[in-house]
Amino acid sequence: MHKLSRLFIICLLASTFFLSSCNKKTTPTPAPTPTPIPKLIEIENGQKPYISLIPRQDGHELKLIIDRLPQIVSQIEYELLYTANDEGLEIEKGVGDTIKLNKTTSKIERDILLGTSSCTNGCKYKYDTGVSGGTLSLNFYTQNGQVFTYESPFVLTTTADINKDKSIGLPSDNFVVNLSGLTKTNHFFIVIKNFGTQKPIQGFSSVYSIFSSGDGKSKILSISPEDIQKEDSNSLLGDYIRP
Repeated sequence: MHKLSRLFIICLLASTFFLSSCNKKTTPTPAPTPTPIPKLIEIENGQKPYISLIPRQDGHELKLIIDRLPQIVSQIEYELLYTANDEGLEIEKGVGDTIKLNKTTSKIERDILLGTSSCTNGCKYKYDTGVSGGTLSLNFYTQNGQVFTYESPFVLTTTADINKDKSIGLPSDNFVVNLSGLTKTNHFFIVIKNFGTQKPIQGFSSVYSIFSSGDGKSKILSISPEDIQKEDSNSLLGDYIRP
């Protein structure tokens, strides 16, 4: 009788545990909230930031300057893609980062190394070779969840190449500057299709900019397309504005 009573109690406890487990409700895991996609917007010409991409004297580093930033911009993503030679092979490389801004920031600068660096015990650099151009892309995120974008190819060339061809330009846009009298001192030059202008201008369809590690003094003979205007015809550097 004692054994039967104990067996009855064990069965009763087991059935009670089973029934309570069946009645227990599982709390569903909440679905993750999707990140809202920023709304792509256009920005007026007079409000567009001015982009500078200036090569260092040796051409192994570029200084990115973004000036006249609208106060609504809270964050910038930049990416520079380019092709380099590595033991006879062409390899695409890229450099990028995200920049957080505060409300008072109107200008930012970043140095972009065309290569790699190791600063564990004194900085050592391995520079990429054969870099002749690439693409610069920028995403400007606003404080109210919007974004406007900029993208342009760029050309990286030297004084020697310019004097050889007597011209410099951006082939993807058929933009060409013919010139003479460029100094023989070897400097590096960059051509881009800019986003804005150095001085705020409302009416333009496009603007091209040339930057250099030197002064760029030369005589501009002609510009193509012919409707592009340049204020100073004795310097290769600056903005070329198409109405």
